[in-house]
Amino acid sequence: MRTLVATVGLVVLLGAAGPAHASFPGRNGGIAFAEFSASGDFDAQSFESSGIGFAPQPIGTETHPRDLVRCERTDGVVSGGNCTTTSYRSPSYSPNGKRIVFDAGEQLGAIGAGGAGLYLLAPVTADDGEPCFSPDGKSIAFTGANDHGGTDLYTRRVAGGEARLIVHDADQPAWSSRNRIAYVRSGDVYTSNPNGGKRRHVGAGVSPDWSPNGRRLVLIRPSGTGTSDGILGRIYIVDADGDNLRPLGRRRDASRPVWSPDGRWLAFDKFDSGVFARRLGSRKPALIVAESQFSGENGSNSYFEPTWRPLLLDH
Repeated sequence: MRTLVATVGLVVLLGAAGPAHASFPGRNGGIAFAEFSASGDFDAQSFESSGIGFAPQPIGTETHPRDLVRCERTDGVVSGGNCTTTSYRSPSYSPNGKRIVFDAGEQLGAIGAGGAGLYLLAPVTADDGEPCFSPDGKSIAFTGANDHGGTDLYTRRVAGGEARLIVHDADQPAWSSRNRIAYVRSGDVYTSNPNGGKRRHVGAGVSPDWSPNGRRLVLIRPSGTGTSDGILGRIYIVDADGDNLRPLGRRRDASRPVWSPDGRWLAFDKFDSGVFARRLGSRKPALIVAESQFSGENGSNSYFEPTWRPLLLDH
């Protein structure tokens, strides 16, 4: 069992609920995810690193993840190219599966699907995060810190230009193939147009993600058990208008579900366990990558916040 300080540090890193993404249609590629490593006394930061990892297909066989981008800190000194923080997280694929945007700390980062070409986007607020692509791949939605301790939702062009504030006091955006944005506000899921208009209340929940056809959402209803931050819960699927809410299984220890590009699977993480995938209609999830320990019992590698790469369909 890992040390308490490492566990507490990971809970702080994971935050209150975790970001949403978006699933765009295509063939199922591999799964990218956030990864975090810590050993020794977390408060002393003797060793920390975080990054974006990747696990290829096939599903059902545990794989050793490959780093796409990683940032390390030893004795408080940061290293790793353009790395500005040890809090790399929240990866999200472009609709064509060729790029990933992610939270690089106080600003957003972007890389190619293979990990090349890292660059940082100009910050919009004191802390930008939770990015996701628009269905045309030219814009992103993301969160920005506001002046009362919360976040607002923005959109911007990936190539640059001014950002547009679309929703106050919201987080966890996900942009659908039908050009609707889902987000969370005060523990409820809503959807709107890209300009924030025509808002619709879907229902209670966090971590929404769109099905590839944009007609359904998957979300989490927190269980209130497992960890102090309340990110764990039961997976539900619901129509985009809030109708036909139904649970997926009985387990209440899942977090941050995302749809596969073919619409037949869901990937999700479980605290202290790793990343899993489950075929709709199946009862047993398949392990993608498991949390591991190193340096005796004083450290661990944790994997969370999956996002599924779409591969364009052959015509």
